[in-house]
Amino acid sequence: MPNRKNMTMILFMSMLVVQALGCGSSSSNRVLQSIAVVPATADAQSNPNAQVQFTATGTFSKSPSPSPVTFAAPYSGSWAVSDPMIATLVGTGTGTATFQCVGGASGAVTITAAASTNAATGTAATGTMVRGTASLTCP
Repeated sequence: MPNRKNMTMILFMSMLVVQALGCGSSSSNRVLQSIAVVPATADAQSNPNAQVQFTATGTFSKSPSPSPVTFAAPYSGSWAVSDPMIATLVGTGTGTATFQCVGGASGAVTITAAASTNAATGTAATGTMVRGTASLTCP
C-alpha cells in the first residue's frame, strides 16, 4: 500500500492535470485560420449595374467551421479593392460585400477580405490578420 507522501503527490498531480485540461478547453479562442472569397473570379459585365457580391467564408479552429466571416469583434476586418479607379465598394452585409465597376473604367482588380484571427491572448498580445482574395473584371 502506498505511503501517505506518495498518495499526497498522486492527488496533487491529478488535480494539476484536471485543472490544466479544464483551463485549456474553456479559455482557448475560436481562431480564424483562413478566408475563402467566393466567387473566386467574376465578370461584372454579366451582372446587373456591373455589381458583383462576394462572400467571405472562414475556416475556424472550432465549429461552426466553415462559416461566414462577420468582420465584427473579435474578427474585425474589412474589404478592399486593389484599384478604386476601376471598382468601388458599394455595400456590405454579414460576410458579404458588393463591388461596382466605375462607369467607363475597365480592367481587372483584386478584391481582398481581411480579418483578425482572434489568436491573441493576454493584455499585451496583438492579433494577426488573415486574407482571402478574388478577381473582378470590369468591362
